[in-house]
Amino acid sequence: MSRKWLRQCPLLVALVCTIGLGTSVLGQDTTQGAAQPPTTPAATESPDTTETPEAGNQAAPAKEASASAPAADKAAFAAKLEQWRTILKSLRALPPRYALAKEPEAVEIQKEWDDLIAQGERLIPELRAAGKAAYASAQGGDRAIERFLTKLLADDIAHDRYEQAYELGTSLVASGCDVKEVFDASGVAAFCTNDFDGAETLLKRAQDAGGLSEKGQENLSLIDEYKLYWASEKELREKEAAADDLPRVKVTTNRGELIVELLENEAPDTVGNFINLVESKKFYDGLGFHRVLPGFMAQGGCPQGDGSGGPGYMIKCEVDAENHRNHFRGSLSMAHAGKDTGGSQFFLTFVPTAHLNGKHTVFGRVIEGMDVLAKLQRVDPSEAGSPTKPDTIIKMEVLRKRKHEYKPNKSQ
Repeated sequence: MSRKWLRQCPLLVALVCTIGLGTSVLGQDTTQGAAQPPTTPAATESPDTTETPEAGNQAAPAKEASASAPAADKAAFAAKLEQWRTILKSLRALPPRYALAKEPEAVEIQKEWDDLIAQGERLIPELRAAGKAAYASAQGGDRAIERFLTKLLADDIAHDRYEQAYELGTSLVASGCDVKEVFDASGVAAFCTNDFDGAETLLKRAQDAGGLSEKGQENLSLIDEYKLYWASEKELREKEAAADDLPRVKVTTNRGELIVELLENEAPDTVGNFINLVESKKFYDGLGFHRVLPGFMAQGGCPQGDGSGGPGYMIKCEVDAENHRNHFRGSLSMAHAGKDTGGSQFFLTFVPTAHLNGKHTVFGRVIEGMDVLAKLQRVDPSEAGSPTKPDTIIKMEVLRKRKHEYKPNKSQ
């Protein structure tokens, strides 16, 4: 929290940064106002080009409440909401004080700010759970709680928390919610978490209600294609789980840890290069995620930090084989500037990216720590004002590998 940032940053933006929810949720009286639609960027670009966001559809008029939540559940939600508002009120008071403070008072205000952030982050899951319980007990009849949860769902989608969005969205629908934006957001979340049958049902409900967003429409158009991809992928994953011998690498970042399993059976050369860089050269330690685009992917592995660098050589793509793997959420794939020009740069997908299938070599997938992807600082180098210091890879380490040498198969 820099002094300059606090002076210039509007209040609601500050609250977004601290609590991590959309501005339409923060500090709003949940008894007023209509729900806002989820907004998701389009994944229409390659990892070595610029991504263009696209807006979702407009919210539906609010339905009238037909019943109130039972007293106990509603009281529990109200109590959590009051804690939420207390934190927001305290946060509102800090920027003006910080702007005028001198040391050491500024240090104390910074600490107070950080403590409130931590409190808010701990409260979010409790507030979400209390809201779900109150809404479920009302059998979908409490419109105020419905609006609040709909905003949380929209925020989950906007910040690539698809597992969380899927759980919340399906819970809302099961409790009787018939808001068209909820059908759309839940369908997008289902698509991103490999429930393609569920995605089809939800997105068609959104379509029938006139609430299908551009992203929802894109996903719906890919349902049949991804059902076929997933049938093959699921079978392969089951066989891989039974064999339990694929290499694994732990990626420790400043945002947390994730573990990737490497698809050596389909991409042996790419995996050989990756493990060699991780193990022999400690190549990735200290490098940043220089390009992280919402609704798309996180790209890293560039020693220059701008997407222009590599290990000093290039490797061959492995996308021409019939058994090449496709891109799902959490896929680990090679970035390149053209066929057989990859080296060290990779990307991790936030969503299934059909337009990259057969063009970029998928050589791994996240098996633990998917939530870390949502925490990575979004950075678009093509936009003015993007953060100059991206999140970093502290270290990578090979957890296991097969008993043979791993080395790059250089194209030049």
